[in-house]
Amino acid sequence: MRNYRNLPHRGSHLPVLMKLLPMTSGPILELGAGVYSTIYLHWACFPEKRRLVTYEDNPEFHRFARQFANDYHEIRCIRNWDELDPTGPWDIAFVDHGQDRRRWMDIAKLTHAQYVVAHDAENSDSHKYHYERIHPLFKYRWKYNKTLPYTAVFSNFHDVRNLEI
Repeated sequence: MRNYRNLPHRGSHLPVLMKLLPMTSGPILELGAGVYSTIYLHWACFPEKRRLVTYEDNPEFHRFARQFANDYHEIRCIRNWDELDPTGPWDIAFVDHGQDRRRWMDIAKLTHAQYVVAHDAENSDSHKYHYERIHPLFKYRWKYNKTLPYTAVFSNFHDVRNLEI
């Protein structure tokens, strides 16, 4: 994480996660560790020892995330995202891994999650993330656009179109 710059906008997904966590009580999946999401999710899950599973492929971020491993927070190293088996149940699945061009493929494996949260959802980045490819897979979708980068929320179970943050 030597070259990673802690800029305030890198945590623009936090308002969405902070809204959804109290609305749910089940396990959480994090695809891609981060200095904002991993720390927040870890401590938000701490009081109830809520199950949290973090997958990371970047060795530096994996080393960072390992410090949070305990009996309720699993840290898993993944070498090939094609081998990801996100069999749930998941109340929240947060997707922000560094494999930008394949994020949509991993989100497509999460249609069973109550809520899927995807960072970097601005339309100008559609050529990079291709979130539009997974729109037909979800009954409901919403975009938090009060901070950049935007954050998308997808669900087949909860109408998120009027989510207020």
